[in-house]
Amino acid sequence: MLKIHIPKDEGIYGIAARTFADLWWQVTCVKLDIVTEASAGDDLVVIGSDAANHFVHEKIIDGTIRDFALRTGSDDYVIKSAFENDRHLLFLAGGRGRALLYAIYDFFERRAGCHYFWDGDVIPSSPTIDIANLDVSESPRFDYRGLRYFAHRSLDRFQAEHWNLEQWQKEIDWILKKRMNFFMLRIGLDDLFQKAFPDIVDYPKWDVPEAVPRSYDDRNLFWSLQDRGELRKQLLQYARDRDLLHPEDLGTMTHWYSRTPLQYLDKIKPDFVPQSTSGYAEKTGLVWDIRQDKNLDAYFKLTETHIREYGSPELFHTIGLAERRCYKDDTANHEMKLYTYRRIINKLREKYPQAPLLIASWDFCMHWRPEQVRELVSQFDPANTIILDYTSDTDDELNNFKNWGLLGKFPWIFGIFNAYEAHSEMRGNYNVIERNLPMAVEDPMCKGLIYWPEISHSDTLMIEYFAANTWSPTPSNIKINDFVKTFCHNRYDEETAETMLPIWQAALPLAKADHWSGPNSTFGHDYELYAMRIPQWAAWTRRHLLQMEMFANGVRGPLANCQSLLQQLAAVDLEDATPFVRRDVIDIARMVAGRAAEYACASFKLAAEDWRNGIVPKEKPLAFLAKMREVLAVMLDILSASDEFSLYASLQALRAKHETNPKFETTLKGNAENNYCRTQITELVSDVYIPVIDAFTDYFAKRFDSGNHAPFNDLLQPLKEVAQPIVDAFYDKPLADMQVDAEAAFNKLPQTISKMATIIAELTSL
Repeated sequence: MLKIHIPKDEGIYGIAARTFADLWWQVTCVKLDIVTEASAGDDLVVIGSDAANHFVHEKIIDGTIRDFALRTGSDDYVIKSAFENDRHLLFLAGGRGRALLYAIYDFFERRAGCHYFWDGDVIPSSPTIDIANLDVSESPRFDYRGLRYFAHRSLDRFQAEHWNLEQWQKEIDWILKKRMNFFMLRIGLDDLFQKAFPDIVDYPKWDVPEAVPRSYDDRNLFWSLQDRGELRKQLLQYARDRDLLHPEDLGTMTHWYSRTPLQYLDKIKPDFVPQSTSGYAEKTGLVWDIRQDKNLDAYFKLTETHIREYGSPELFHTIGLAERRCYKDDTANHEMKLYTYRRIINKLREKYPQAPLLIASWDFCMHWRPEQVRELVSQFDPANTIILDYTSDTDDELNNFKNWGLLGKFPWIFGIFNAYEAHSEMRGNYNVIERNLPMAVEDPMCKGLIYWPEISHSDTLMIEYFAANTWSPTPSNIKINDFVKTFCHNRYDEETAETMLPIWQAALPLAKADHWSGPNSTFGHDYELYAMRIPQWAAWTRRHLLQMEMFANGVRGPLANCQSLLQQLAAVDLEDATPFVRRDVIDIARMVAGRAAEYACASFKLAAEDWRNGIVPKEKPLAFLAKMREVLAVMLDILSASDEFSLYASLQALRAKHETNPKFETTLKGNAENNYCRTQITELVSDVYIPVIDAFTDYFAKRFDSGNHAPFNDLLQPLKEVAQPIVDAFYDKPLADMQVDAEAAFNKLPQTISKMATIIAELTSL
């Protein structure tokens, strides 16, 4: 009889044993006993190295197995079989706790054909699992492997702040299944001010005074702050029990998702660091003047409070003075930023002299020049400081890690940013990643690979691609055209993989055609082109038109060539399809619809400019608007096929999980509808995007009929006035009244996709 042997039934060993037993039961429907004493006649799964498990030491001494030679404290692990006295032994050992879990998940992947995804596991059925003839030793290329969860709110699938403990436990388990060791919550400060300054800041009920309506700065609560704090405590404890790292935020933490409560400002009245830029200029978003010790001490008190209540001082992180300039004078501004880092680090080292500190790169790629970054890096101690470059997939070939004095010189982490909040569909700057990631692999100073988007679970292919490369960045993993074959082999059964692989291969050119390219990329389109953002409809600068032209030229070919892709998508048998297939078909279809909408938007603006210059008749730009309207109607039908894209369904999910603010619907609308966050959401497409396009069509048709060929200047206010009644009506109308028949939309999905193929063919031939 097979049993699981552990040195003690507590801590990571108990977790590991129950993880193994649960997976064994899922595959075989056989329950395994967990024991701490080894019986002579039993086959055994032995968990733990000789440093913890005496039985392992005995087997090394009597020659049954060799010393595992694991690096103590590392993520190395071994899976080794042995045969002794007519019984089989399987040894699973790691250099530290989480590595035991890596070994277990790896064993079931190798021997049972299990595979793990953010949205579920592939668990084949088998009467038994062979534990013999295994001799596996694994070690990761990167020391830090992980991802970030960000603070936006709208749809449950994509927004980590919506998740309850059960969802977080599933997510943390998935992190471990993918052999990652690091994650970070950037979902607000929760109740840190209330815990750090209880005599100054009260717990609100639902509404927070600093909330800004109809924006991502509306941080009114859906669950109480006390409950959010308890959830953070439980999920971080669950992660620590499994030996995952979570960095402690440090230093000037004031940002849009971590604003200073008005109560604190009114009672303490801190002075602020000078600021010459308008972003985060409200007093809740200003950075306290850390030239004053009392303010630096107060920031550090927030960090210490998080450590005491939720965290652990193993790893720290700072973003510095991100996204803001202190002085208009460049030299003075640079000196202030250097000073800020020195102040933060000096404060940290007073208490934690050797704890690793991650320096976030976001400000570098936005507001620094390469020589300025090099100067900063020269002031850091490489023994305990790491540059967290989470913008390594930028198109900016000048201001990036290659010119920051890092390669071969200073510890750093390669990062894939991939997506702003608005980008809930597939994308990926794969060409840049394929060019840059090998440099990181070959550089011994590169210590990690991380995934740092503003939105979670948006792109299943990119998530899998990233996860595979965190552990083993081989050429077959780095090259997306090769990796997609592995992806399909793991995600589907053999017959389904034969159907889905050509679809994914055909989808790649469109996935690559629109991607995050960096905040200062000269011709980057990023979220700026997103077809639903009113300010971008009004933009008509030379640079903006060049962006439109570059995007339209780049996406026209893949769109025109996507007829085969759409035919294959429409032919997929969805009636008996797995949830993976259903989600992937919808995700690919909505990605195509998104590219088509963006192409129509860009083409309209270019055609309107041609009309202004007398090159084309007014019918040309109006034709692009008409096709965009048709694309949006198809997009609505695609999104309607799944509740994942419904605000109302997400609101109902919040209510089902926990007592929820009865007025939160208005806040949720504002968190989703604001121009920065607008994305593919069913209610927004039906009640905002399509009506706005109709109104814009009327506006521009009148402009064309007027014969006024003057430059398209100062359009922002007129277009806002056109759109405002529609937006107001969206806020006035209950989400419950915007609902569609999801089952009917799903049943007609093949016809919808076929219809989209016809529309795109007509669009790209205009």
